[in-house]
Formats: sequence, structure tokens, C-alpha cells
Amino acid sequence: MRRALFLLGLLLSACSLSLTVVLPDQTLNLPGLGDTGGRVVYPQEGLSFNPPPLDVIRGVKVEGILEASQPLTATLEFYARTEDPGVYCDPLPPVAPSVYLCSIGPEDEDEKVGEAVFNGTRSAPFTLQGGRLTEGIRQGRLWLGLKYQGLPSTPLTLTFKGMKATVTVGF
Repeated sequence: MRRALFLLGLLLSACSLSLTVVLPDQTLNLPGLGDTGGRVVYPQEGLSFNPPPLDVIRGVKVEGILEASQPLTATLEFYARTEDPGVYCDPLPPVAPSVYLCSIGPEDEDEKVGEAVFNGTRSAPFTLQGGRLTEGIRQGRLWLGLKYQGLPSTPLTLTFKGMKATVTVGF
């Protein structure tokens, strides 16, 4: 019986394939908050894209480059959510009317999905993975946010570029 279950599991795991979903670039204009105070900055507008055509998604890995408008020496933590942050978070007008500052909520709202490390550079590669990310790719709607400290106290533009999601689908 155990052997039959093992063989069935092996067969089902072999019934998977990977698709690539190209995600749109996203720009985040930060108002010069050197530190988010343990909160996450999300853009008002989330990423919208065509979700993969199959509903049986087993996992997602997103890779890309984060570009900054000036050289940075900092580690930025990425968070993902699938619900509009405007419902739960505080807008930052008039300082930055296009972003929200959110307390990190329960796992069903915010999830840390990766980080990017800048070492005196203007760009850094990143890899993102997690349940919220997978759900957002499945829905075709996702908000990517950042938590950080030690950034310049002057306005800063961050652009997520060349993002590609490798989506593993199967049974």
C-alpha cells in the first residue's frame, strides 16, 4: 500500500510544467522616508496582468531587478498582498499621495516574500517566493511593498524591472 501511494505521488509530481509570466514594471516614488518604522510602503495601484491560463498552480518564483534613482547601501524587504492596501492602511498625502504606509498584518494580508541588497549601487537583483505571491499571480492582481531603514531622507524612485514569474503548474 505504501509503495502504491509513493508511486502515485511520484507520478503526480511528474505531471507538472513551468510557464513564464511577464509582469509589468512597477515604479514606487518614495517621499524621503529614511525608515518605514517597521511598516510597509505599498503603491496605491497594484500590478495587474493576465494570470496563467491554468488554475492548478503549485508554486511561483519571481525574479527581476530593482533600480534606484540614486546609489544605495541598504537591504530592502519585499512584502506581497492581494487586497487593496487602501482598505487597511494610511495614505501619505500630501507628502506621497501615491503610496500607503501599512502595519504588517496577519499572514493572510502581508507576507515577506524576499529582499534586495544594495551595496553602494543603483540596482540589485531580487527573487521573490511565497503564498501571497502565488495567490496574486493566480488572480492576476498583486501589490508589492517595501520595508526598509537607512534610505536617504530625500525623495527616491524605485523601479521593479524585468520581472518574470516562473509558474509551476500541475497536480
